[in-house]
Parts: sequence; C-alpha cells; structure tokens
Amino acid sequence: MPTPPEPVPPAVAVGTLLAPVVACLRGDDEGLGVLVGGACDDGVAAAAVRAAPAVARVYLRLAPPPDGAGQILGGYLDAARRRFADPEVVKVGAECLQVARVEAAPLAPIAEAVFADLAFEHGERCALEGAIASCWWCARRSAEMRGNDPVEEAAAICRYLARVA
Repeated sequence: MPTPPEPVPPAVAVGTLLAPVVACLRGDDEGLGVLVGGACDDGVAAAAVRAAPAVARVYLRLAPPPDGAGQILGGYLDAARRRFADPEVVKVGAECLQVARVEAAPLAPIAEAVFADLAFEHGERCALEGAIASCWWCARRSAEMRGNDPVEEAAAICRYLARVA
C-alpha cells in the first residue's frame, strides 16, 4: 500500500497560491509558469487549490461596502477571460469564487472540499491556474477599490493567513 503524502502546512499552501498571484499582478507570465510548474512538481498544488476559497474570502471581506464584494464577483469573468484565455481555468476560478461566498460553518469546509474535488477533474495544472485566477482578480480589484497596492497587499495577506492558518 503506498504511503499517503505528507500534509502540507497551511502557510506553504497559501504561499504556493499567492506567489503566482503576485506574478499575475506584476504581469510576469514566465514567473507564473515557473511557479505553477514547480507547485505541480513538488506535490503542493492540491493544498494551494484547497486554500484558494479561504484566500478569496479574505479579499471579498476586505472589499469596501456597500457592494464591493459584488463588484469583484461581477467583474471576474470578463477580466479572467482576457488574462487567462483558457475557458476551463476561468470556470474553475468562477467556481472558487462561488465557494468563497459560503461563510457559514459547517458549510464552508464542505463546499471547499467539493470545490477541490471538482477542480481536479480539469487536471492539476488547470485547477491550480483557476485557483490563481480567482485570487488574482480578488487581490487586484479589492486593493484597487481601497486605493492600495495589490502586490503589497497580497504579501501582507500571505503573512496574515500564514499566522492564523
């Protein structure tokens, strides 16, 4: 019987997700490709995908009232289609955002587990890129709406989530 993989610490999962998000925010497609490939090769992509709804949820909570979160969600599809082009990646990202809207315990962990299972039906790389797409858009729009630098904010959120995860 094969040995199950070692659990990935939450800080590693969040860092694995947010590093490519920062590459997207900077327009660094080469860096994005290297980071995604590395996460898949290192076996941490699944943990990053599972972390994506929680990370997106943080950004949605930071969006300014009265309907900042709604504006983020409403603008995702067009922006993701332009940035990522792959319809499957865009779809996985949209599914991630729908799960990020679920906040009620115990539903959130169940929704996150179902999302991860469904995302991997598209393949590991697509699942990770979709998770990145959703968090990229949330990071970009949430920070813009509040007049913050999205790259600096992504680093701060990564540090915060690593502490509380």
